[in-house]
Amino acid sequence: MNLSIVIPAYNEALRIGATLETVAAHAAGGGFYAAPYEVFVVCDGCSDATEQVARRFADRLPLRVVSYPVNRGKGYAVRQGVALSTGRLVAFMDADGATPVRELEGLAQPILRNQAPIVIGSRRAKGARLTVPQPLHRRVLGRAFALHTRLVLKMPVLDTQCGFKAFRGDVARDLFAALQCDGFAFDLELLAQAQARGLRVLELGVEWQERPGSTVHPLRDGLRMLRAAWQIRNRMRTARPVAATAPFAVSPQPLKTPLS
Repeated sequence: MNLSIVIPAYNEALRIGATLETVAAHAAGGGFYAAPYEVFVVCDGCSDATEQVARRFADRLPLRVVSYPVNRGKGYAVRQGVALSTGRLVAFMDADGATPVRELEGLAQPILRNQAPIVIGSRRAKGARLTVPQPLHRRVLGRAFALHTRLVLKMPVLDTQCGFKAFRGDVARDLFAALQCDGFAFDLELLAQAQARGLRVLELGVEWQERPGSTVHPLRDGLRMLRAAWQIRNRMRTARPVAATAPFAVSPQPLKTPLS
């Protein structure tokens, strides 16, 4: 298997269908998807029809739907999908399709060229295209959170929370197996782990648009993530020393290399 795509979903019955439709239509064009690939939809304790809507695409996608009864959090859901993945390239994307799946090819190129094992999508890096921006209060809180993250975790990432990231498969499975955060703060722990292991991370600007119906509460969940950042720092300090050189870089120019 060359590519594994993980899509965490919590009560996304109204949005997951459109996202999977886009994935199926894009993959039908071949090219990047000519090699074998797999798609995991992880239903994180959904109480609506998310699972049923996702299963309608089983005849159009190499799809596996994973479902469990209790909501555990986005981090837990992504971790389950990554653990089941077999691809030499692993990516996860949000169920609302805020970043279109076609952006995955750009993120994959540095990995395929062995330039970095981790490439993260960004709404703030050079080259980002926000076709429908967030409301002002979300943008302000997001930038404040990013600044707090850089100060607490000493992590020079412009946008840790964009739900569109790609990894070399073995690196993804190893990193996610070590994570403890089940909620939205898992991105912070993931990148902190990468930094501690000296893994190079590229941050690329991607297309993104605000989608209605988000389950993220900017104030409540923001406060939880601020607290989580300090908890992660404390755990990382007792686990292993951070790499001497920060392995992060911003690169606005994806390269072109086929997956197969």
